[in-house]
Amino acid sequence: MTSVKISTTDELLALLPHQLGYRLEQCVAVVLVTDRIVGPVARVDLPPEKDVRGTADHFLQSLLRIEPQMALLVGHDTVAGESRSLLRALHRGLLHAGVGIIDHVVVRDGRWWGWCCRPADELDGLLADHVDGHPMPDDAAVPAVAEFIARGSAPLASRSELGALVLEDAAVSEGVGDALSDLWDAFCDDVDPDGLLELGFDAAEPELDDDVEDDDAEPDGEDDSAADGLDEVRLRVRDRLASVDRVPDLWARVLAPPGERGDTFAVSDRELALMACSLVDKQWRDALVAWMSPVMFPLDEVDGGSRELLRTHAVAGPALTCEQSQAVLRRLLGLGARIPDTWPHEAAAVCTMTACVAWGVGDGSIAGDAVTRALRVEPHYRLAELLSQMIEVQLRPRRPWPGLAA
Repeated sequence: MTSVKISTTDELLALLPHQLGYRLEQCVAVVLVTDRIVGPVARVDLPPEKDVRGTADHFLQSLLRIEPQMALLVGHDTVAGESRSLLRALHRGLLHAGVGIIDHVVVRDGRWWGWCCRPADELDGLLADHVDGHPMPDDAAVPAVAEFIARGSAPLASRSELGALVLEDAAVSEGVGDALSDLWDAFCDDVDPDGLLELGFDAAEPELDDDVEDDDAEPDGEDDSAADGLDEVRLRVRDRLASVDRVPDLWARVLAPPGERGDTFAVSDRELALMACSLVDKQWRDALVAWMSPVMFPLDEVDGGSRELLRTHAVAGPALTCEQSQAVLRRLLGLGARIPDTWPHEAAAVCTMTACVAWGVGDGSIAGDAVTRALRVEPHYRLAELLSQMIEVQLRPRRPWPGLAA
């Protein structure tokens, strides 16, 4: 999460799309401020009128867990009055909780109306000379926004476009799917050359009644032989999974800082397939997350073997600034789009890593969408389940970015 200092409402409004990554529409956004620093930005779609109370109560629960000191409320609508009910419910709830209201704003058709446009301390009515409100500011004229633009910020046109960033892109995923199939075939040929698992010897066989004769039953010796063979296959599977290639040289490319000419990061389809397969080793997966986002997973909890591999291959070290972690996030988004949903465990692993890094830099939209895809393709992927709960209750990282370098 990047914290910036601002001084006026129009500067905050110009900053919002860059904080969230997309242009807002048909929603209410709440900018939370603590110690005069802009913190998390939360948003909720405009609900039907009958659902306003429930939506506001649920949204307030998440907002108040962060314990903000002040908040700015911004309703984005296309028809006058669309956002009014939700804005008022949130306004009352925040005041009741002791949160100061910086401004209460409505944005529509490129203009905005705030406290300055209304009679003192009123949420209804407009002053005669403020009926037309104020034009939305030009991004380039706001210093805080200009800083974002200089770092490559370019908000997408809508929330749906942002959500598409974490989905499979069929135009580039076929080759990775083929590479994963080749790796799986080679794995099966190695650990199970006789195809015992495919024949179903690992399934529980139904018990036969004593008075029923089974003409197709195999002699006991053949059953024992099949069972012994299956045990050997299972041992080979465990051994291979325990010694999976972690491909640290490939993951080091994800962790490398962008070059002077920008980010030229690239991996082939087979390389990406190998990277995705390496995440079956959960210690390695968690070590990578720690290197990519130390605010999420503490570096001192990384196991010794993973730490040594990362120190040897990722010579630039872990991402110790929010900006470095954001560069890693952009690369992870590119990788995730190339993993087919038809390989659910691999897709869930990459998406969950993406969500961890996104949550660490304060990008709740990407984090939520990535977790959603992970749990859609692999409903019981444990780390995704835990992160989903963190996002639901707005549990933010305890370790701040500024203190990591030390």
